[in-house]
Amino acid sequence: MKRKSFMLISAMFLLMISIPVFGWGGKGHYVIAGIAEKHLTRKAKKVVQKLLEGNTMAYYSTWMDDIRGDSTFAYTYTWHYANVDEGKTYETMEKIPEGDVITATQLSIDMLQNKSLTDSVRSMYLKFLIHLIGDMHCPMHAGRATDRGGNDFVLKWRTLDTNLHSVWDGLVIDDARIWNSLEWSTYIDKTMNRRQRNAIQAGEPFDWFNETVDYAKDIYEKTPKNLSNPRPYTPHYFPLIGDQFLKAGYRLAGLLNILFR
Repeated sequence: MKRKSFMLISAMFLLMISIPVFGWGGKGHYVIAGIAEKHLTRKAKKVVQKLLEGNTMAYYSTWMDDIRGDSTFAYTYTWHYANVDEGKTYETMEKIPEGDVITATQLSIDMLQNKSLTDSVRSMYLKFLIHLIGDMHCPMHAGRATDRGGNDFVLKWRTLDTNLHSVWDGLVIDDARIWNSLEWSTYIDKTMNRRQRNAIQAGEPFDWFNETVDYAKDIYEKTPKNLSNPRPYTPHYFPLIGDQFLKAGYRLAGLLNILFR
């Protein structure tokens, strides 16, 4: 019995360290959820508040990362990303049997559409969806399987020995602007007319993820192994960071407005 328990724990540990670390860190998810919440319809906001028991979307935006150490949710370990190798597409990549960010997003949408489910179940899938839309807009969550989404792309950032995934989870964000999550969500949420918002929200999660794949390809090509001075790297990618935050927030709001209309 002890041997079986040890093997199970070891297997779970290996699975956990083989997947990318947290997409956008905490700050990015707070920003995305904050933007989304501002653009909910009155009806959608009412349903969201009910399912989240009065808590904000930002409050639960990192919940899916927080539960990674809980064996109850082991089935979600691979849901945060989908790898696309150089020369491949999502369609031609070998799929993860346990699911990925695309399949998990569709499952969450399906579950939220099922009004016969209990509020507690729908609440769980709402928390998943809030996080998943953020993750699919993080470039290294569409990174290559060959380097585990940039985790094995070793580089130097200033004096820190790190990797490409960690750079895009937080280092480049904090280097771009010394803003907290509220400042990010306030400063980048530009005034737009309905046509502009509709253009951002057009398409499906699969289309949005494929945009991220293209951004990831560009990042792989333009990231040197030595970024002891991140200028002009950070200014070059600052617009992309803001755009991905804004797109994810608008798209999450658009999805929820449709689901809870």
